[in-house]
Amino acid sequence: MRTLYLSILAALLLFVPNAAAHTYLDTTNPEDGTTITAPLQKIELTYSGKIEEGSTFIVKGASGSEFKPATVTVENGLMQGTFDEALPNDTYTVSWNSISEDGHPLSGQFSFTVNAPLDEVTEGNTLSEESTEPQVEAEQTETNEEDTQTNTATPLLIVGGLLLVIIVISLVTLMKRKRK
Repeated sequence: MRTLYLSILAALLLFVPNAAAHTYLDTTNPEDGTTITAPLQKIELTYSGKIEEGSTFIVKGASGSEFKPATVTVENGLMQGTFDEALPNDTYTVSWNSISEDGHPLSGQFSFTVNAPLDEVTEGNTLSEESTEPQVEAEQTETNEEDTQTNTATPLLIVGGLLLVIIVISLVTLMKRKRK
């Protein structure tokens, strides 16, 4: 009987998810909910850990038009997308899909608004070397990471809970049979 208990304990430990080790989206530039008042050609997503190649994002305007970055680079925990031309004034939603170093898929979205003066947007649609950082209005909303990410640990917790219930029921049944 002792061997059975140890086997069950070992099996449970194998199926316990380690949620603390998973990578998550830490910050974005531009930040969620901000208004950018300068031409914008680069979007950055910074993660709490390393992410893999194949991670990407798509930018959609309020009308549903898609803006795909000309280049996307992934290095350690930073994903950068650069556009050939500055994004026109509009409200945008960035939908991102990433792969953490441990292979878990991550996804979510955030939004921002570009409201650059029209003369800056139409003059060549590029940012000068000196002004690569967008200007952000003082009032910003905080990003709630739990709202913007898909929780990949939930299915593992459900399966682990079901296994635990099955094991407990099996043990109770075995104990009752043994007493008879």
